Amino acid sequence: MKTHYYLAIVTVLNLGLFSNLVNANNTKTEVDSREFSHSETIVVTGTRTPKLLSNSPISVDVIDGAVVGLLSQGTVAQALNFVPGVVVVRNEKDGYSVQMQGFDGDNVLVLLNGQPLVAPTGAAVDLDQISAQDIQQIEVIRGAASVMYGSSAMGGVINIITRKFNENRLKIGVEIGRFTNNTVDDESLSHLVTINGNVMTGDWNNHLNLSLKHSPSFDYDNDHTSTPAGKLDKIFLNLGTNGAFNNLTINAETQYFKEEKQKAVGIIPGQNINNYYISDVERYQVDLGIGKAVFNKHKHEIADTSWKLNTRLVEHEETSGSSTLRKADIGLYEVNGQYVWSAPKVTDDAGLELVAGGLIHFDTLAQINLKSDVAEIDNKSRRSVEAFSQLNWIYDDEQYLFGIRVQDDSDFGGHGALRLSAMYDLLNEKTDSLKWRLGVGQGYRVPTLKERFYQFDHSALGYKVYGNEDLKPEESLSFNSTLTYQSTIDSNWLGNFELRSELNVHYTKADNLIDLFTDLEKSIDEDLDISVYGNIKEATLQGFELSFETQFDYWFSQINYSYLDARDGNDKRLETRPYHQIKTNLGYSDINAGIDAVLYAVYQIDEAFDNEQFTNGEENNSWLTIDFKSSWQYTEQLTLRFSIENIFDQHANLSAQQALKFDARPISSRFISIGASYQF
Repeated sequence: MKTHYYLAIVTVLNLGLFSNLVNANNTKTEVDSREFSHSETIVVTGTRTPKLLSNSPISVDVIDGAVVGLLSQGTVAQALNFVPGVVVVRNEKDGYSVQMQGFDGDNVLVLLNGQPLVAPTGAAVDLDQISAQDIQQIEVIRGAASVMYGSSAMGGVINIITRKFNENRLKIGVEIGRFTNNTVDDESLSHLVTINGNVMTGDWNNHLNLSLKHSPSFDYDNDHTSTPAGKLDKIFLNLGTNGAFNNLTINAETQYFKEEKQKAVGIIPGQNINNYYISDVERYQVDLGIGKAVFNKHKHEIADTSWKLNTRLVEHEETSGSSTLRKADIGLYEVNGQYVWSAPKVTDDAGLELVAGGLIHFDTLAQINLKSDVAEIDNKSRRSVEAFSQLNWIYDDEQYLFGIRVQDDSDFGGHGALRLSAMYDLLNEKTDSLKWRLGVGQGYRVPTLKERFYQFDHSALGYKVYGNEDLKPEESLSFNSTLTYQSTIDSNWLGNFELRSELNVHYTKADNLIDLFTDLEKSIDEDLDISVYGNIKEATLQGFELSFETQFDYWFSQINYSYLDARDGNDKRLETRPYHQIKTNLGYSDINAGIDAVLYAVYQIDEAFDNEQFTNGEENNSWLTIDFKSSWQYTEQLTLRFSIENIFDQHANLSAQQALKFDARPISSRFISIGASYQF
């Protein structure tokens, strides 16, 4: 009952604010024509070319870099909880992935500056292994995007775009925190240290970003022989340069990531010694890019490149396990390019934009059992050659977008996808906008090397996962319809403010969807949870998302509701997907006072689970978390931070799970932190 009570308080605050704004709308007077604040945002992910957010024919959600900085604790995992329709999931290895419109993280493509990242397990990128430093914005496409982004984009795309500075600067930040009630005594404080620097040499910007993060273990009782979350140590280092040479943009970056995890998983039988699960990761990444751009007289870039060529090389090494350690070497190598041709006036009332490009992509995987020194996966690899093209017809009040993609995979042969999208401006007024975006398109994903060959032997955590060499490629046909209303309102007592609402309806028919299946016979024989990858012959994923957002003076508020029904061909619900999710927030931002604060809540109910695994039914199938984040720019150089996560300390009951009862609540704990940053 407490969960519903807390949710009611936050929801009433938001609905009350929304009601006042609607009443103010009834007394509005005519105001001067101006752009909506949302329209000022430039996005690139929807069409792979720069577009005003309000003029993108593909619906894109945007998290501004300032919001990412306010919400995050060093990585992007927490910031994505702010996006409507995005379900952030914590996995058994203390990492984070997402679900969107019924697809899990394996089907959501995560990009950094438009290029793919390594997925350390399965095919899902770990959001907790992506630094949140110097992010300009995060752009999210919900729904099929395979035509423009290829395999792994059946459920959507998350594109993390970093910021480019054109000035000398040095910023140092320190933050400490503590899990309340549940901390492990000998490692009570977390800490986060960040250093961000830029040095201009002529037209070249040279930058360095360093982040050091330590997160301690936490437990729900005083017996620390087995802890739900282990301690983590992370290092993020980024060095790069970008600039212009003879109307060409050139960038070069190298990134280094190191992560060490250790989690107590029980007493070694017959000995009074703790057994630990460990995971040590090292990753090296090199990016090189060149393109042709348009500059102003001050040599500042004012338009995206008409053509560009990028390369990314990633080497990811991970050693994990407990009594038996395995070392996996994962490689990702890609060269991609695209060309943009535009004709603003093909006719008197229409323009045309063509985007065409292609890529060559290599994946490699090797795995060694360090205990027996046996190569369990002997240098597996796959190659993909892809080409895409997209045509955008642009009229004053409507747009049409047609895209096609073809792919030749070394292991699975040829694949292709088509998509048709459109946008209609239904209400073209000075202060009001009503836009309808819709699209229908195909999606596909070929099984990854890890899903086919990898052996996740984590017996110390109670489970094993095995690949399946007989997996078939996934295919889908998706439909999305999004109706967005924006209004600028002039109120006598509230002043000017904005109201924005959105309704998104989606439907997908998927074939051969890849998922994990419990092998009961092996589970009983080995006394572990044994899972094997397999195909779901048919699946239907459908639902809708409804959101309301208000912004005026120093206050902003948002409430979002998502409904999802995901079932296989036998009408059985797909596991781990919730029926309902509500996200709501109330924020305050005063530039003059330097204060930013937000109180936000996530409420989820009725998640599908395996009745054969949890034979004793449900312990709890609804949960609510409420967080508070704030920052105060005390002086021009000094900024202070304070945050409380999971205010009411809602978390899973591990004892109930061990008793074969399902508990949907996350592995979490109340966490309080304070911090400061200084801009030199």
